Amino acid sequence: MKHFLLAAIACLGLSACAAPESQAQQAEDAACTAQANAQYDQSTLDLQGRTAQNGLRYGAMPTLAFNGQIMGSEHVRDSQIQNCEKTGNNNGQPMVNGTPVVAPHIIN
Repeated sequence: MKHFLLAAIACLGLSACAAPESQAQQAEDAACTAQANAQYDQSTLDLQGRTAQNGLRYGAMPTLAFNGQIMGSEHVRDSQIQNCEKTGNNNGQPMVNGTPVVAPHIIN
């Protein structure tokens, strides 16, 4: 019990040391997120028009494929935000051999 109490006190003491982000860092984070959101909306425009297929035994589009496309696009968005915050100079665009990465899509 003593060790747990000492660890909790140490964590509380260290949490006070964390400095808040500056306004410039907050603005940069917001810009990275806004840019990633815009690209995500543009790349998933066709998927946003899909209506729910409730009550149907067999929907018009396989749900598994739809979920895979959405998850792939969300991963690209998250990676773009991380890359933008990390480097800042390539607009967060993930690059492979100097070529921008395209969000994964399942082609039927």
